[in-house]
Amino acid sequence: MTLATTSRVRWLVGCLLIVAAALFAIGASVERNNDVHRDETAVTTTIGEGTAPAEGTEAAEAAEAAGNAEPAASHSEAGESANEKVLGINLESTPLVVLAVLISLALAVATWRSNNKLLLLITAAFAAVFAILDIAELVHQIDRSNAALAVLAAVIAILHAGAAFLAAQRSTADAPMTA
Repeated sequence: MTLATTSRVRWLVGCLLIVAAALFAIGASVERNNDVHRDETAVTTTIGEGTAPAEGTEAAEAAEAAGNAEPAASHSEAGESANEKVLGINLESTPLVVLAVLISLALAVATWRSNNKLLLLITAAFAAVFAILDIAELVHQIDRSNAALAVLAAVIAILHAGAAFLAAQRSTADAPMTA
């Protein structure tokens, strides 16, 4: 590979990481908003059936105003799905989403600036792990019949897989071991 080709591949890896990170942040935000909307809908349905939400929530205050101040008897499915965890960690929590985006941006910039094999391998591993998590999210969104988020998860998975492939390919080329 020529120096110009090497630089283009590294530039492409960085761009793929940035676009994937931006779409990931958008998708996490949209899903969080959808879950909040489902919770509100479930609360409204529950109130209509004669069961009130937990005290201290806006829905509980609305229920009291409507004369249905009974304690909540069950949790909504939407509320439970908002707290899904992998190995006890909520991967869609705001701090983890921000951390993932920051790491993606840092790796993109580092990849642009350096042709270091170790850095490229770390970038490839990071992107590959996220591609796997994106595929799991795709399956999850298909199960929830959420076509828009399923398509977004598929696009993000393709971007992460592409970044992983290119970074791994570049790391095995004749790249110098120095930054």
